Amino acid sequence: MPCEMAWQHVSDEDLERYYLGMVTDESELGPMEEHLLACSSCVKRAENAQDYVDLIRAAIIEGGHDLEF
Repeated sequence: MPCEMAWQHVSDEDLERYYLGMVTDESELGPMEEHLLACSSCVKRAENAQDYVDLIRAAIIEGGHDLEF
C-alpha cells in the first residue's frame, strides 16, 4: 500500500541518523516516527537502514576498531 499521506518521505540519511541515535530533537523525532507509522514505503526503507547500521556496527566491533572518533 503506497503512502497516501501528504508528508514528505523520510530521507535515507535521516533514517540512518535515526538508527544511530542522532535524532534527539522532539520537533524532528515526533514527525518522523508519526510518518513511519503511516507509510509502508518508508517503513521498508527504515528496515533496510537499520540492517545497514547494524552491519556497520558489527564490522567495527569485529574489526576491533574504536567507535570513538
